Order: sequence, then structure tokens, then C-alpha cells
Amino acid sequence: MATPLLELRHITKAFGPKVANDDISLSVLPGRIHALVGENGAGKTTLMTMIAGTAQPDSGAILFDGREVRITSPQKASALGIGMVHQHFKLVPSLTVAANVFLGRELRTQRGTLDAKRMEAEVSALSERFGLEIDPQAKVSTLSVGLRQRVEVLKALSHDTRLLILDEPTAVLTPGESDELFEVIRSLAAKGCAVLFISHKLGEVLEIADAITVIRDGRSIDTRPAAGLSQADIAQMMVGREVLLRIAHTPAKPGAPVLEVDGLTVVDERGVTVIDDLALQVRAGEIVGIAGVEGNGQSELAAAVAGMQGVDAGRITLAGADVSGASVAARRAAGLAYIPEDRHAVGTGPGMSVTENLIPTHLTAPVARRGWISGSSAEAFARRLIAGFDVRGAQPSTTISTLSGGNIQKVVIAREFESSPKVLMVSQPTRGVDVGAMEFVHNAIVSQRDQGAGVLLLSADLNEVMSLSDRLLVMFRGQIVAEFTQENMSEAAVGLAMAGIPPQAEDLARAQASHDAVVAERAAAAAAASGSDAPAAPREATPVPQEREGIPQRLGRSCLAALRGSAQPVMAIALSLVIGAIVILALGENPLAAYTELFFSNFRAPFGMAALISQFIPLAVLSAAVIISFRAGFFNIGGEGQLFIGAFCGAWAGFTFTDLPAPLLTVVMMLCGMLGAMIWGAIPGALLAFWRVDIIVTTLMMSTIATLLTAYLVTGPFRDPGAGLAASPKILPEARLPVFSAPYGFGMDLVVALLIVIALGLVLTRSVWGLRVRQLGEMNRFAEYTGVNPKMMSIQVMAISGAVAGLAGTLFVLGPNGGRFLQTFSPGYGFLGITVALLARLNPWAAIVAAAFYANMMAGSNAMQLNTSVPFPLVNVLQGLIILSITAVFLVDRRTRDKLLAMLPSRRRTTAAPAAAAAGATAGPAADAPLDHEPVLAAERPGAAAAPPPGGTPRTPDRGADAENRGDL
Repeated sequence: MATPLLELRHITKAFGPKVANDDISLSVLPGRIHALVGENGAGKTTLMTMIAGTAQPDSGAILFDGREVRITSPQKASALGIGMVHQHFKLVPSLTVAANVFLGRELRTQRGTLDAKRMEAEVSALSERFGLEIDPQAKVSTLSVGLRQRVEVLKALSHDTRLLILDEPTAVLTPGESDELFEVIRSLAAKGCAVLFISHKLGEVLEIADAITVIRDGRSIDTRPAAGLSQADIAQMMVGREVLLRIAHTPAKPGAPVLEVDGLTVVDERGVTVIDDLALQVRAGEIVGIAGVEGNGQSELAAAVAGMQGVDAGRITLAGADVSGASVAARRAAGLAYIPEDRHAVGTGPGMSVTENLIPTHLTAPVARRGWISGSSAEAFARRLIAGFDVRGAQPSTTISTLSGGNIQKVVIAREFESSPKVLMVSQPTRGVDVGAMEFVHNAIVSQRDQGAGVLLLSADLNEVMSLSDRLLVMFRGQIVAEFTQENMSEAAVGLAMAGIPPQAEDLARAQASHDAVVAERAAAAAAASGSDAPAAPREATPVPQEREGIPQRLGRSCLAALRGSAQPVMAIALSLVIGAIVILALGENPLAAYTELFFSNFRAPFGMAALISQFIPLAVLSAAVIISFRAGFFNIGGEGQLFIGAFCGAWAGFTFTDLPAPLLTVVMMLCGMLGAMIWGAIPGALLAFWRVDIIVTTLMMSTIATLLTAYLVTGPFRDPGAGLAASPKILPEARLPVFSAPYGFGMDLVVALLIVIALGLVLTRSVWGLRVRQLGEMNRFAEYTGVNPKMMSIQVMAISGAVAGLAGTLFVLGPNGGRFLQTFSPGYGFLGITVALLARLNPWAAIVAAAFYANMMAGSNAMQLNTSVPFPLVNVLQGLIILSITAVFLVDRRTRDKLLAMLPSRRRTTAAPAAAAAGATAGPAADAPLDHEPVLAAERPGAAAAPPPGGTPRTPDRGADAENRGDL
């Protein structure tokens, strides 16, 4: 017997209590094609990532060429001759196709520079050799999903490969392209290359594989030769029950047109016409399918109908209304529901909970009233849909990215179907979905048709689109080139049309004869079936029972989440204090004495408490302002300038409108401060929304301008000669906020500050607007897809963030230490507010505690210097160390979390058994999820440890945070 090229022995991998792979053994022989099949969440991709070097097993051994190896990185895997085509793309969007193919092993000239031309020539040769046509100079960001998949395949084939892992390689390929790929795979196998093939398309598995291993619930069920197996055999092993593999097509009963597209033309950013004078019609009660090779305008058509793609000409009519220029929200209100092709980048907010993903298009009673979300009603709504659509392993608070691909798709379907649409547009509904979920999705689409909806179905799976469609349109180069019905469609005729060749009469006649033969065969089979004169009804999956949590359980879960959420900030502070203690020792002082003065001196005397309160007020309000923009993904570092503008505008109103009654003047001052800073904050928001100007640059620039402008104003036109320093004239004493206890500095300004922070906390965590902020902060197209206007929302977020920062400045002018605008009143509150927000992990409630901690340090610094001779700038050092420590703790936590959990075998063993026992009803967090988005317990998920990136492009760490850790729904 041949020696296996790859052998897995008793591999186990767990993510917390979820065992993704449980004691799996597997052998792959050279020159053989070994298929691995299983439901989403079964553990296939996790197993492959350990072979590819992107994850490490908790126990077990990997043998390659007969010797045990530790594959610690993709580079180590590549050196062994292991290549992998990932289900979820591992490409750099900003680089070209050639640069991605040779990423990490770039070709260079004799002078050491990158040899781009040679790499492009190599890619062209590869694409021609394997029949995978692609432009090597094209940027990946401009490619369709199907073309990106081609890049992944070419990348894996571009070096000497001994073991090729293919994870859903044909998910976006046409039958012809799949056949060409299979020829490549067979030729590789003939040359001695071993192939691990993962696919949900069981027909393809039987066509290409020599042996098949079935995985269910993280365990290997069986390995059998492919010869002699049927699709039904494999499906039953995968899901543990009989599965209907092909839906029985029932006749449609079409009604009036509900969607009409006429003369639609779309030109992309490259100047290429991707949709060319296209026309189609969808009637109520019918499914109209769109077939075509990926990249022929299908994605642009779906986006144009949904309102997410600008059009250059044409008309779109929805339920009789012209919606050509309507917004996404208006089209949804008119009756459109849309299931997009990319559920990760468009259809969901990966870092948000299942509830937060389900309710954005259902913000009416009882879920939301007058702009406020009912937490209990939203949870009940989510539980009903989770149970009704059998979303396995999900609770309302579960972060959606931890679910498997099929269950994420069920969440999207549940949300869209719940709106009872007039037009349902579905794009690639079963891409990367297992057979059990595929059956569910197909039945759900037909159910919508039978309820009277018009369905526009776009799918790269030809079998799927032919099986489901009542009418089938074929797109080629942005045009409809052929139309078929159930009576005359065949794979041969449709395939010709997809290649741009109009089918001739003889093709249609041959298809008709084939169709008649199939109908006769089905009729004979039905007659032979005893006691049955109708097709068997699709078997419904048993919904997972959703137990409603009681108040004690919810309180316990929330407290546990709060404790875990505070772990990182506490660790960061402790680490910073240790480093600070080392600095103090180096100065020859006692760290314990210095810290005692720093943290406790303020509580010994009234003036200490007054100093603490005076520092707390601006820090608390400014951190709330920062949290607004950071949650939306905008790195607003202009809080200092907005603070100055607000303080000056408030002071200007105070010394200008002196004839107003004192209470009214106080209100006018606050409104003027807010308005001035609101305009100042809205400017960067508008520049970002309309011209994509980097928000870091604009907020920093506006902050610098603000401080220079106020300095000019209080030393020029509005200078107070009697002040003795750069200051404005005084406001009326009667307009200042009352002080309840002067020695302690306790006044109305503290009350107002707390009310502001609490109000903003409620808005961010309980309002419709706060939900939209979080959607925008996902940094994908989810917000736009659900009807949020990203441009207007960006301006709103920055304007309100600025207004709150300006209010902090006005409170200083109205408070006991103000009375006028002072150019030197801020020690850098705008930037300190950022550190407070990050320490609070963008949780508005935790920001109150974080602001008090910082204020106490700042107020105690003078006592520390006076009583211990430790200079007060040490506080600034500690503040910087805390930010650095938060980032370091986050990175260490993310990289070592799984290793630390693996060191607790008793915990894993105690949880593995119940997890496995319940797997049939509750397939847990996505074992098949990509490892760059690690499955973790929701309560253990790290929060924001770093600010949003420049321009708000990649997602921040907080985007993956559990909703409870953020204080959200």
C-alpha cells in the first residue's frame, strides 16, 4: 500500500467550549483526489487551516511524507508543497492580480527591484495554461467575486504544489469553468499531486473524487470510495437525515408585473459599460432567473435595482412606481427585499449581534417606537425568527460572525422574508451553503413565489437557477441574450447562451425532447410509488427551541460580560502602573507613597474633590463625543478644536446678548456653543462624505485652525484689556450655572455633564439612530444596504460629535472656574477624551468610570509632586502608557487566547461532551469560519483597543466586540 502523503492522527481543535475538530484521523494518498464534505460548521475549513499553517491543533499529530511536522505558518506549508484555495478570499484588494499571485515571493530584476512585467507575464501564462482568463494588471478591488476566486486558484497553482487544498473552488464558476478546473485537478493528480477537495456540490464531489470523508459535528463519520456512492448517501451521512437534493418544480401562477427594467445602462469607474441597454420584467408569482458567467453585469444589475449602484440611463419600475432615482430606503418601502451575493460585506454587520442584524429593516412597532428601540421586543422578534428559520447555534445576543455561513444566510433570509416583499431579489443564495441549508433556502424562495412575490434570482450555480426558475434569462456582456422557460431550457442550450452563442432551433428542439423525457420519467416514478400520487413535500427542519431568559439569567449574563469586558482595561492600567513604578524607583522615590498621593490625596480635602470634579466634567463629555464618532468608524481627533470653538461661541453669546434674562442667556450660550462646534465638526464629515478626504487629516487641521482662530479673537477683536491674559470679556455672573457647594466644586455643571453623558449613552445603545451609527461603524456596505444614507449619516455623526464637544467648552465658561473664555483653559482635553474613550472600550457607561479615573490622576498630580517630589508630568507618561498597554494587551489577548484555552484540558473535556451531544440541534459558532475572524465566546470577545484607522477603512477591534460589552442591545 502506498505511503500517505498527508496523515492526520487524532486531531482536536477547540475554540473555548466549542470543539471544532474532535479526534479526527485522515489519510491522503499521492495522486489521489480526496473529498471532504460536511455541513457548514462541521469543522472542514478549521481542519484545512491547520494543514495550511494558519492554525495549530490542540492535540494530535500531522504527518507529511511519513514524518511528523509542525506547520506553524503558511510559509512552512508552502515550503512543504502545500497550497490552499480559501473559501473566503485571502487577497489584498489594493494590489494587482499579479502582485497577489506572487505576494510574499515577488520576482525581482537583477537590480533588486520588483519585476512587475515578468510577474504579469507569468500570471498570463498560468491563466492561459489552466483556462482561467484574467487581466494580471487589474486591481483585485475592481474584480467581481467570481474573478477574485480565479485569482485564488491561480495563486495556489503558481508554485510547485504537492498537496492542493481546494475549499469551495467552484462556488462562483460556471459548469464550463468547473469542467476546465477539473481537468487541471485531474492532470495534477496524474502527476502525483494529492488534492483535498471541499465542496457542497455533491454532484461535483462524485465526479472528481476518488475517496470521500464525511465530517459531522466536528467528528469524522466515515471515509469511503466515491465509486458506488450516490448524492443521497452522502447527504444523509452529512446531516443525519434524508435530504431533498433537487426541488420539485411546481407551475407558476404569474400575475401583474411588479418589477420592470427598461434601457438600463451602467458604466463603471473604469469607463467600461457593464450593463448595456438591458430590459427585463418580473411578474408577481414567478421566479425569473439570471444566468451568466460571473462578471457579465449580474452584480451591477442587482446593485442598480437595489439602489446601491448609480445608473447612467434607463428606468426601474417597482410595483408600478418609478424608483430610478429613489434611495435604498424608498425602494424597500415600496416592497423590495434583497438578499445580496456577499453576506459578509453587504448582507450583515459581522461585529453586531444577531438581533442587531435582524431589526434594521423592521424598525416599526413593536420593535421600535418614536425612534427608540424596545430591547425586550427586539429580543422577542429575534428569537421568533431564529426559531422560525432554524438558525443553529444562535441566540439574540450572539455575534453573527461566529455563526457558520449557512446560518448567517438564514439570518439574512429571515430578515428579508419577514417584510413580506412584493419583489424579492436573491443573488447567489446558496454560495458556500451546505446541502441541509440549501434545501431550506430553495424551499423558502419557492414559498415566497407561491405567496405572490415576484422573485429575481441571480445565481452562478446553473443547476440551481435552472431548477428554480420559471423563466430563465441569460446575461452576456451586460445584455440579455437569451430567454428560456421550463419547457425549453437545457444545460447545453443555456451554456451556449452564456458563452454568447444564441441557441439555434435544433438546440431548443433537443432541449424540448429532453424535457419531455424527464417529465415522462417522473410520471412513471410517481405512478410506481405506492400510495402516493403527488410529489413528496420538502422535509422541514426542526426549529431549535428558543428558551426565553429570565431576569436573573439576563442580569447574570450582563454582569459576567461586564467583568470580562473590564479585564483588558484593568490589565492595561496595572501594566502601566508597574512601568510607572519602575520610573519612580529610578528617580529615587517610593512608588507606593507616590501612588498613594496620586490616587487618594483628592479625597482628604474639599479642594481636592473640587479639582477632581473640574477635570471630570470636560473629560466625561468629550469622551462621549469621541465615542459617537469612533463607533461610526471615524477617527475624530479634532475634539480639542471643537471644544475651543464651543467655549468661545458660548462666551461670545454670554457677553453679547446681555439684555436677555439670565436663565434664557444660559440656554442661548449653550445653544451657541453647540451650534458653532457642530458646524466645525460637520465640515470634516462633509469632506469625507462627498470627496473622501481623510478624516484624520481634516479633523487635525480643523483643530489647529480652531485654536489659532480663538487665540487671534481673544488677543484681537474680543480681547479683554483687564484680563491680563488671552481671554474674552466676562459673561454676566447671573448667567453662570449655580454652585451647590463651593468648597467641593459641586455645581449644576456636573449635573448637566452627567445628564449629557447618560442621554448620549441611551441614544447610542437604545435608539434607532444609535443602531445606524453602529451599522456605519461596521465599515462595510451593511448600513447602506439596509437603507441608511452613508453620506448624510457621516455628516450627522461628525456634527453631533462636534456639538457635544462644544458643549463641554461652554460648560467650562458657565462653571465655577470659567466666567469667560480663556485661551489656556484646556490641558489637552480633546486628546485626553480619546484616551478615556479607548480605556472605556467605546462603552458610554464605562466612560463615566474611565473619566473619573483619569480626572483623579490629573487632580492628584500636584499633591504627588509636593509630597513625594515625583514630578507631575509622570501622569502624562502614565496616560500614554495606558494607551500603549491597551493596544498591547489586545494583541496579546487575540494571539494567545486559543493557546491559553488549550492549556485548560479539563475545561475543554467538560464542555466538549455536552457540545457534541447538542450539536444536532445547536451547531455552535462557526467551525468553518475563516480564521482571520476567530470564533470566540461572545462574552470573551475583545472590545476596542485601538482607534479607528485613517479614513475609517478597515474595521477596528471594537467591531468584533460583543454587544453587551459595548452596552448595546
